[in-house]
Amino acid sequence: MSSPLDARDREILEHLHRSAGGDIQALCDVLGVTRTAIRQRIARLEGAGVISSELQGQSRGRPRLVYRVTAEGMHELGENYRELAVVLWKVITGYEDQTVRTSLLGQVRNSLAERFRRQLVGCDSVDERLDQLASEMKSSGFNIESDHSGGLRILRETSCPFPMLADVDEAICQVEREVLQQVLGAPVEFRSRCRDGQGCCEFQVMGGSDLLVVAAGTVGVQSLETSGGDCKTEAC
Repeated sequence: MSSPLDARDREILEHLHRSAGGDIQALCDVLGVTRTAIRQRIARLEGAGVISSELQGQSRGRPRLVYRVTAEGMHELGENYRELAVVLWKVITGYEDQTVRTSLLGQVRNSLAERFRRQLVGCDSVDERLDQLASEMKSSGFNIESDHSGGLRILRETSCPFPMLADVDEAICQVEREVLQQVLGAPVEFRSRCRDGQGCCEFQVMGGSDLLVVAAGTVGVQSLETSGGDCKTEAC
């Protein structure tokens, strides 16, 4: 969804999930609100893809619309996975064996990079890769856009995609920076980041005579070998 679920949205999803579906009247009875209010929320939730509807016949009377939670809706309800992600990230970055830690972080980085790189087809220039990367990331839920104004090539992400991980460890910044570097095919230099209170993070990507500035949510240049320690970026 483009915006987080509020408490009433969650009530609706939780009721539909527990009841294996429900209609407008059932939701009105459970939540104690008007049919108009429920219809407005249902329309928004269905438009966001977290619920779906189907026409169900009845033994008497006209068929009714029954709403059910979609797979995407179940993901929205299951936010505890974020806490699990933090636990797993702490385990990875907490390895005392530097070789093991670096290897695990490298595997995470390569998997993320491959996820987007395989979507970039027919891109012969940095501009094309930048635009297509922004499009692919946006379709995956990132708040991101590409910008070629001012003689610069910009990839701008104004909200951190991994805020809970960035709060507990800065290694995720390095991983995201290197993901961008791998996908774009050019060295990326960190300039600023949201984690330090900036409006966005800026990255300068050098590729031959090309100059590319990338702005993204949590990317940094902390060394993977020092991911469990203090920040060693150029702009901390």
